[in-house]
Amino acid sequence: MSVFKLHTLKQKLWAIVAASFVARVIMFFALPDTASSLAPDERTYAAITKWIGESKPASQFPAYGQGLYLSGRTMIVPASLLYRAGVNELDSVRLVASTYGLFALVLVVFMSLKMYRQCLTVGGHRSHNENLITTLILTFAFFPSHFVWSNLGLRESPTEFWLVVAFMAFFVIFHQNKINILSLLILTGSIVLTFSARPQVGWVLGVALIVFLIFNLRQTNTYLLLPIVLCAVVLGSTLTIGSTLSTLSTLSTGSTGSTGSTGSNLRPLLNPLLNAGENLVYKQEVNQLDAGSVIKTQSCPIGAPALASSPPTKFDTYFCILWRAPYMGITFLFRPIIGLDVTSRYSHFAAIENLAWFGSFVSIFGLLIWRRGISFLSPVLPTIIFMFLYVLGASAYQGNMGTGFRHKS
Repeated sequence: MSVFKLHTLKQKLWAIVAASFVARVIMFFALPDTASSLAPDERTYAAITKWIGESKPASQFPAYGQGLYLSGRTMIVPASLLYRAGVNELDSVRLVASTYGLFALVLVVFMSLKMYRQCLTVGGHRSHNENLITTLILTFAFFPSHFVWSNLGLRESPTEFWLVVAFMAFFVIFHQNKINILSLLILTGSIVLTFSARPQVGWVLGVALIVFLIFNLRQTNTYLLLPIVLCAVVLGSTLTIGSTLSTLSTLSTGSTGSTGSTGSNLRPLLNPLLNAGENLVYKQEVNQLDAGSVIKTQSCPIGAPALASSPPTKFDTYFCILWRAPYMGITFLFRPIIGLDVTSRYSHFAAIENLAWFGSFVSIFGLLIWRRGISFLSPVLPTIIFMFLYVLGASAYQGNMGTGFRHKS
């Protein structure tokens, strides 16, 4: 029986990967043959997978046109290949999403083992560190909502995977000084492909890395990475520019003319940034429609009276987003709450899981106070900046707790 015992950290982590693979296979066959009630969007992604798999033009896809294809190619393209091989469209998107989820876990395990071996050469062996790493990897692999969403035919898994690749490549280049053509291509490609998984997250990723690099201009690697990241953001945005046109045209009909034509070829490229506030407000209103768990829009001291006579100015829009940020951020991270927001079996499950999520935040802040800082702040700072910007943006446009809970996971 000693053969089956897991003695080393390497054995334990790869055993988690193997268990995740088995669990994903079981989950795949256990899911219904129709789109899950937890994720009705599966139906849309399956439909466009079939559409592309039958070699029909993406621009003629009903209702969504080319926008959905451009903003979800990292899942739709491989899924369409499976469809052409004989797999039905719904199973195709689920298989691709689950594969992305498994590969993300493999990358996290690989990097964890690599970093731990490096730490052993400096500080020696510590068994409690092994237990901590094992617990964190196990949580990442099987945290209920994260595991479920990564098995459904949604864009969460592709987005997560390319984010993991991007931050790992950035860490290797900037902090470990391993600069070569391959690492630079991986960083550039992962940023571009994040845009093709979910453009909004691609922008947050790009801005987070640029902000970090601007505050590290004394580092020589910055002058190599900054133009590369900028070029990757421009390329990623250019390749997905059609995915925002319908939203922008909707906004332009109710704006003060900020989205009007300027004759500049750069205007469509910069529109996602120039109209970020309006996009967030518009998405929030859309997410509130027919939602069973609506997040009510908090009143703002300015801008609201003006809505009756004229559209709000950009200053009003951004001020109100920042004004609501504390409330919306807490709502995004910790709601639904048991006894307050539970309206269904699903929301009850989400509320129970949020207790563990809240406990993790309390533990982290408790350790920060106890240890009076983070000794490894610089390596994790890009991800901290990303998380701050992501929570600020995602919480601003969540109109219901269902989509908020999914995107948080």
